[in-house]
Amino acid sequence: MNGPLLSLLCIVVLATGASAMNVRSASLKCEPVKPYFISQGFPASEIPKDPLSSKELKTCGGISSGGEVCCSADMESTLQARARDKHEKATKDTLQRLHQLLATRRDKFHNFFMELLAGSKRGFHEMFKKTYGILYERNAYVFSELFKELDNYYNKGTVDLDEAMDNFFNTLYQKMFTVLNSQYAFDDKYLECVGNHMKEMRPFGDVPQKLGVQIKRSFVATRAFSQALTVAAEVLKNMQTLKSSKECAAALTRMTACPSCSGIPGNVLACGDMCTNVMKGCLAQYAALDAEWNHFVEAVDKVADRLLGPFNIEMLVRPINLKISEAIMNFQENSHDVSQRVFTGCGKPVLGRRRRRRDNRELDLESLTFEQDTLTDDRSSTAARLDALVKEIRQKVRDSRQFWIYLPYQLCTDGLAVPPSNTKQCWNGTHVDKYIYPVSSDGEAQTLNPEIRGSGQRPTIVRDQIFSLTTITNRLRSAYNGQDVDWIDTEDTWYGSGSGSGEGTDQDPITDDEDGFSEEGSGYEAPPVVPEVPKQQPPAVVREEVVPPRVDIEPKTSGTNKTSTVTADSGVGSTHRMSLPRALTTYLFPIVVMWFGGCLTEWL
Repeated sequence: MNGPLLSLLCIVVLATGASAMNVRSASLKCEPVKPYFISQGFPASEIPKDPLSSKELKTCGGISSGGEVCCSADMESTLQARARDKHEKATKDTLQRLHQLLATRRDKFHNFFMELLAGSKRGFHEMFKKTYGILYERNAYVFSELFKELDNYYNKGTVDLDEAMDNFFNTLYQKMFTVLNSQYAFDDKYLECVGNHMKEMRPFGDVPQKLGVQIKRSFVATRAFSQALTVAAEVLKNMQTLKSSKECAAALTRMTACPSCSGIPGNVLACGDMCTNVMKGCLAQYAALDAEWNHFVEAVDKVADRLLGPFNIEMLVRPINLKISEAIMNFQENSHDVSQRVFTGCGKPVLGRRRRRRDNRELDLESLTFEQDTLTDDRSSTAARLDALVKEIRQKVRDSRQFWIYLPYQLCTDGLAVPPSNTKQCWNGTHVDKYIYPVSSDGEAQTLNPEIRGSGQRPTIVRDQIFSLTTITNRLRSAYNGQDVDWIDTEDTWYGSGSGSGEGTDQDPITDDEDGFSEEGSGYEAPPVVPEVPKQQPPAVVREEVVPPRVDIEPKTSGTNKTSTVTADSGVGSTHRMSLPRALTTYLFPIVVMWFGGCLTEWL
């Protein structure tokens, strides 16, 4: 091709292109989009009447038709900031709804349990006080201290439950031994020897061992369940502080603001698949929590099964007074043998000095008639409330499975994208037409996302929340298996970042055929087992009503006046009412014998 012909061809092409550009420039009208910009708060004086060059725009300039747009660089910057703020608010509101739901259920569970524990303490105090009067009140601190330790474990996790139960029964053992041998004088050294022989003599039978295992399992599972809700709520709260990346802000601007800058009237919405890709890219850091969150949901579900079955806290806390009464009855039956064995191991004590007779040893006979019908009905109502509450919480947590993966879809359905049926009359990122790119895969990795590629390293706030979920999940698993849990990094509340390993203990799961719980195979995967109801003979029902013998040792502290409105019950499930002669024989006779023995000692 010769030179003149080539020059002529170039002139024709350039002229044609210029003519086409002039046509496109002439077709761009900014008046139709002016109402949209006014609705966004822009003064009419700042809105361009005629198209501007797109070179100054950072996001919408590259997709403009004919190199002209209907918004300035300052307007684009403002629109981008508003798009980012609107997205962050929508994300925060969605997380806040789930946060509020879990926090509300946690508070309901916490308040219910505290009522239950306070009611048990009150029932214990009233039952023992009515039976033994001032003699119980003088030593009530021993029992109040036990409830204080249980309360501290649930609220702070700083109590060793094994040690607390050992200390309680050891103290009770020493005081009962002193009362049953009131003719002797015991110094601190002798009582220390008495305590050292407790475990080998088993004065309370198997009650301390069984009650200790039951308390440990139930309280560990109950605290783990409550703390799990606290952790989940804190994770959702902390994730609300995460800010959008620059890439996300640009994609949001391209999706929401660029149509108007390109002169498209009517505030056209984005195509559904485009919105999904933009949201997946913007929320990639949130999706990093999905795996651990799902593990957490599974662990909560399993611990809830335990609380509805063998670790049911209501079945333990409400009748705790009767369990301790059974232990005391065991001691009374074996008191002579226990005393002789102690005398053999610790030496024969010396007789005490004569003491002044007391005038406050009378029993209130009316207190020996226990209204078990009302108590049983009250317990059934409480148990039903607890079961309903645990089931409700379990279902709410179940519903949050894959919450972080579904979050992008949820935000897109909230007015950001057109309905799925309308796939052509939507903004596809460059013009109104069908969106041609595939939807990116779920999860944190968004390397193939056509709208936002990659999300960078995980922020510290995200890593902290993953660690918190991992920690509480491990603790839930330990609680499910009946193991102890180390709460070293928690006090009154759980802090989002956490600092402990959360691995629990390395001990094997505790097994106890009494409540039907045994672990086989993989441990954590074992199905929940419904506890067996211990077989009780009619005399055993009477024995469970036995209360502590009188103790004359002065208390170290006081503080038994705190009460609750919850009524305690027997926990036996029987409607049998004790006859007065039988009650007198069962309760009054041992007291009279001890009192008579004390009188003889005083006159010696």
